[in-house]
Amino acid sequence: MLHSFAKILLLVFSAGPLIVKAQDPVFAQYYLNQNYLNPAFAGYTNDLTGSANTRWQYHRVPGLIGSNTFSANISCEEETRLGIGMIAYHHVEGEGYLNSLNLSGQLSANFPFKFRTGARAKMNKGLIAGGIQFGIGQKYLQWDKLTFSDQFSPYLQGVQNPSNVGIDNQPVSSNLFLDAGLGIRGSLEFGSGRRPKFVSFGASAFHINRPVQTFLETEIPLEPRYSFYLFSYLGNNRKGKTRDLKYWTLGALADYQQGLQSHTLSLYKDANELLTVGVSVRRQNFINIDRNVDAVIPHVILNLFDNDNRRDPVTIGISYEWTVSTLGEEQTFGTTEIGIRWRFNGTNLCDSRKRLCKVKGFDMGHDLPNVYY
Repeated sequence: MLHSFAKILLLVFSAGPLIVKAQDPVFAQYYLNQNYLNPAFAGYTNDLTGSANTRWQYHRVPGLIGSNTFSANISCEEETRLGIGMIAYHHVEGEGYLNSLNLSGQLSANFPFKFRTGARAKMNKGLIAGGIQFGIGQKYLQWDKLTFSDQFSPYLQGVQNPSNVGIDNQPVSSNLFLDAGLGIRGSLEFGSGRRPKFVSFGASAFHINRPVQTFLETEIPLEPRYSFYLFSYLGNNRKGKTRDLKYWTLGALADYQQGLQSHTLSLYKDANELLTVGVSVRRQNFINIDRNVDAVIPHVILNLFDNDNRRDPVTIGISYEWTVSTLGEEQTFGTTEIGIRWRFNGTNLCDSRKRLCKVKGFDMGHDLPNVYY
């Protein structure tokens, strides 16, 4: 009886939320976690680039929710227009009890182009890219971290007795399921010189095959996640030098999954070559004009090295989600996110190993057209 009751409780608290409304984590630092946002970003820097992102959600809530991603990219758009990427994902919830793992490979096709906006307008540049993603996933439960009521004594403190649940005989992991996704993105450049303008946009869909996870005697379908983004960049150089471009960035991201939705509006400003600061507002309803704001997110982005021929640029991002909804900051103590990206200049799949010309604005971590000047 106790064995069956324990299983029911685990299904309710562990798997139950996934059956009702499951949603992948929504990362605030899209600029350091682009492979998670859209598989069309595979190989987006051309050179070998590694990224890592960690998110700790609700510090004060028991059972801290932790999410980690690791990605790598490489390509040679100059010769093949193909980009290759890999992303690994690990999610922990319920005080470390329930873990989700996913490992996927990504492939993108990139097509630069040029266009005019008027009869006498100068030639503008852009990029359209499409990407696919295939991977495997699995869930597992750490039974050794669970404590049941029959392990406590009314006369003594702490855990004294082994449980009758039979932990050693319980299923540790789910089936190994296949997972698929796809995406498309575009980037446009308008003008050049002192005030270049850029627009980037994209859409992606994950879990499009609705993989079924068989775990704890139940089958849980993983519903698709749809992501959309649109960003605009306004650059201004300093003392007429293109390498000193600084940007104002304004944009929006939207995520939808199984009835749940999240909208993030962001504004960033490049203070100098080494520092970018910004703020985001996250809410569920995007169109409705009301006070329903879930979180305010300040960002600090550090660019440690120049993107030149001598150093490999490193970008570090730190953000904090201050909970302003009825859930309350005093109850959750917010969410912290830290990310890092390291680009190895000149390490790519090109036969000549040529170092490509600098793409305007890339130092600040923006998604700009990967075309040549």
